[in-house]
Amino acid sequence: MKYKLHTKNFLIKLLIILNIIMIGMLSISSVTMAENVTSDTENKSSELNIYAKSCILVECSTGRTAYEKNSEEKLYPASTTKILTAILAVENCKMDDVVTITSEMTSKVPVSYTTAYLRPGEKITVEELLNVLLIPSANDAGFALAIHISGSVEEFANLMNTKAEELGCTNTHFTNPSGIHNNEHYSTAKDMSLIAMKAMSYPQIVDIVCKTSYKLKPESAIVRNFETTNTLLKPDEPNYYEYATGMKTGFTTPAGACVIATAKKDDMQFLAVVLGAPEPTTNMIYRDADCKTLFEYGFENYEIITKIDKPVISFLNDTFPIKTSVNDLLKYVIAILGIAILLMIIKTVFKGKKSKKK
Repeated sequence: MKYKLHTKNFLIKLLIILNIIMIGMLSISSVTMAENVTSDTENKSSELNIYAKSCILVECSTGRTAYEKNSEEKLYPASTTKILTAILAVENCKMDDVVTITSEMTSKVPVSYTTAYLRPGEKITVEELLNVLLIPSANDAGFALAIHISGSVEEFANLMNTKAEELGCTNTHFTNPSGIHNNEHYSTAKDMSLIAMKAMSYPQIVDIVCKTSYKLKPESAIVRNFETTNTLLKPDEPNYYEYATGMKTGFTTPAGACVIATAKKDDMQFLAVVLGAPEPTTNMIYRDADCKTLFEYGFENYEIITKIDKPVISFLNDTFPIKTSVNDLLKYVIAILGIAILLMIIKTVFKGKKSKKK
């Protein structure tokens, strides 16, 4: 009888040890799988030929970084700045609000920078200003919106910096609404991706940045035709990319060529930020080439990237605050089954002891 009891006790202890080992192995295997996938992704990433000083590729549905190069390096964002100006215009104005152009608005733009040829006295809607701000990259439209919203460029810059901080930007400081060069006007590819992701939540902006041309025809004023600066969108350009969906370019000599671009293929959508690319040559627009490289990498490796983190499962339609990943759920189920088996064995042993005492 003692032998039988010792045997049962030994089996119970053995099952407990096996259960602990099994849970530990599951934890180790899930971590190892994630590490292996990360390693594979990094190996593929190292093969990318990126010309720009800095870039980031973000998978839009999750906000996950799929690839990055020096994404937290402070650089000049040039006219990609205008994406934040557009966000603030959408948040603080109605699209049909009318802005009366003043000499203060137009005089803020240095001679060499692009404008929409706005003239003092013209009455232009916020929607029209956003179109010329984002399509041909008109700097005077940026100053017009800034002064209309905040009363001065300085106050609008404060609003920009507050908004950037609110969006999670940690290495960003803006001094003007259009990206006019200033040594204190800087950001990072990572921070600009946070700003761009916010912009994508506004249909007013998304509907504009995909356009290839725009005709400005305010009341009682000269009609002006504009083309997009985003050559990824234009089928007649050698750098046309069939999956491109829009966003914003930028260029100054200190900043180099910059672009925030989006692309969608089937159900996959990516956002790329490229800062500090070389100036274009006759044969190559480097920022466009970088975007294509990043997008193709994302589309080809999307499944590999998403395996790193399993999707979140929410129970009871979020009415009960329990959320877990598929890997964690599997571990919990196995652990519970192990505990249940142990309890059944213990219960059987105690029943046996009681029956023998009787």
